[in-house]
Amino acid sequence: METKAQENQNQDVQPVETETKHVISFAVMIVITAISFGAVIMDVIPIGMVIPIILVLALIQVMMQFFTFMHLDYKKEKMTVTFVMSGLLFALICALGVALIS
Repeated sequence: METKAQENQNQDVQPVETETKHVISFAVMIVITAISFGAVIMDVIPIGMVIPIILVLALIQVMMQFFTFMHLDYKKEKMTVTFVMSGLLFALICALGVALIS
């Protein structure tokens, strides 16, 4: 039979953040940034598609930063993640509305 201290210790166990995860995420973000610069500089992508591609890559990068470096975990912080995603959705709707108006 476990003691109260052992039960509390087992409940508080969290996944360990490894340096390897952070380094790999950082490298992926550098690659995403390089792809964004390449899309503008190399003129490989049609001009009308450059901004949407950059925005998609930026969204991917923001999500990676939230979950890797800001330790935003959906399992523990459902309300926080819900509010962040709602804010991003609202910002996207506003940006699309401004783009369609102008």
